[in-house]
Amino acid sequence: MLTLVGKTTVARLYAKFLTSVGALPGSEFVETTGAALANEGVPGCMKKLENIQNNGGGALFIDEAYQLASGGNFGGTAVLDFILAEVENLTGKVVFILAGYNKQMEKFFAHNPGFSSRFPHEFQFKDYEDNELLQILAHKMNKRYDNRMKVEDGPGGLFARIVARRVGRGRGREGFGNAREMENTLSKIASRQAVRISKERRAGGKPDDFLFTRTDLLGPEPTEALNNSKAWKQLQNLIGLSAVKKTIQALFGTVQFNYQRELDEAPLIEYSLNKVFLGSPGTGKTTVAKMYGQILVDLGFLSNGEGKIMPNHWSRVAFADIIQLLLRTPPTLLATSLAHLSL
Repeated sequence: MLTLVGKTTVARLYAKFLTSVGALPGSEFVETTGAALANEGVPGCMKKLENIQNNGGGALFIDEAYQLASGGNFGGTAVLDFILAEVENLTGKVVFILAGYNKQMEKFFAHNPGFSSRFPHEFQFKDYEDNELLQILAHKMNKRYDNRMKVEDGPGGLFARIVARRVGRGRGREGFGNAREMENTLSKIASRQAVRISKERRAGGKPDDFLFTRTDLLGPEPTEALNNSKAWKQLQNLIGLSAVKKTIQALFGTVQFNYQRELDEAPLIEYSLNKVFLGSPGTGKTTVAKMYGQILVDLGFLSNGEGKIMPNHWSRVAFADIIQLLLRTPPTLLATSLAHLSL
């Protein structure tokens, strides 16, 4: 069983290794997911195994295998029973490799005691550390730009280290993408660079297409981004709401302070972007929530400013559900209307 990082890559290498030492007769590699197998049913799984055998043998890699046992889908249960039998029948011809997140895979194995005996070996993949993420960033840049891209302060310099630390803060959270997260981060860096280069060219400059600057890597300095935020200016122009404005201003003061601490490579102050807005109808909760969301977009905390407005007649149970949602999810925007909430 494989969990977390680099699963598919290592699964392919493992299958090739088994072929090279003669443990498998062929090197065919078929990749699928638990959900896909559940939808295809036993006939679909049987077809995949036949394809592997017809090509001389190899490996069946099932990512997120726990999906076969999730919910009450009969298709997944039938496939599980079929796989358990085929693991024995195809020994020496086909190797089965299961992958998924730790907690879900533990429940998955508890679903049928036969799994432990048929899959006795586990490979535990830990999240990458910051120094490893930094190496991944350099590798992905070199691969994408054919070793031509330069980085302000160097690929192992301060700004690149900050990028790696920012990505690394997601470590331990379910769904943390590790190398995939760094790939997404590199795409954002490239997008910021494209915008900057376009502006500089329009202004008559001759920017270097193969240079990531500090702003490309880290985004704009928070105070600069806030001053350029249209939503922030709109919030300041709203009538009243002085306490709300001061509270949001204090939050962004912390953001600026943390930015400086990043540059100093010092520990950051922990804070949450999740907020609960309280007040009577018509006091501006929804308006401010939308502006707050857009400000977070302008500062780079959210990918878009769309929010979800919840009704103002929650029960105790519904409110508890929302609290659990906040605890489970990364910083996001929740605009709430709680004027008539009875606790």
